[in-house]
Amino acid sequence: MMNTLASALIPALAQLQATKPTDRETVLTRTFVAPLHSVFEALTRPESVVQWMKPPNMTLVECRIELRAGGSFRHVYQRASGARIEVRGTYDAVDAPNRFAYTETYDFSPLRIHVTTTLDQVGAETVFKQRMVYSSKEERDRDFDAVVSGATAAYANLDRYLQSLGR
Repeated sequence: MMNTLASALIPALAQLQATKPTDRETVLTRTFVAPLHSVFEALTRPESVVQWMKPPNMTLVECRIELRAGGSFRHVYQRASGARIEVRGTYDAVDAPNRFAYTETYDFSPLRIHVTTTLDQVGAETVFKQRMVYSSKEERDRDFDAVVSGATAAYANLDRYLQSLGR
């Protein structure tokens, strides 16, 4: 009976929740059945990120992360056509393994998004929360559906990666 109940709860835990708590914010929340340190490492180590950050029809060809306040990251994705896009950012704060914050920019968009990620251990699970602050409500609203779609796929990949670690 307990295994059946646990199996029924796992899909509910895995659902990404996306909210708009203020005019300029999007907050993503998801629970992973994995230890906090494993989730933190999967989010912040290049050798881990390349294992799960796989958008449809693209390959992550460069992943550089300098995880410290004032440090930066750079992710370069390539389409089958050879076209590349770049996502980059600068870390404002790093409080390993519970929190990191950065400003994210893109080579294909004028958006500048301030992102704060927090991780909380709750029993055998880690609650992931990502708060994104935009310059305006209009920017947030234009980006919302793409963010939710991309995050849903990416964090499903992350969940599979974490489960493959068997930790």
